[in-house]
Amino acid sequence: MKIFATFSLLLGIIFTFIGVLPFIFSYPFSNGSHSGPSNAWELILMISYDGKGWYLIFGIALFLFPNFLVFKRKNLN
Repeated sequence: MKIFATFSLLLGIIFTFIGVLPFIFSYPFSNGSHSGPSNAWELILMISYDGKGWYLIFGIALFLFPNFLVFKRKNLN
């Protein structure tokens, strides 16, 4: 149970971070002959923009889900 909760929290933090990026940074667009990401950071930004907010929703859900399990378990004891 602890491994699942820790893994879920870690994925929730990562997905939430990726989901928040479009609200902070602008889309990395290059209109040249080699249009695309020129480094890993631009690739991460493009992936976060293509998620259309789903990364943020799943990240928050994965972040909160283990907390509900812990509270439910504490109430049972």
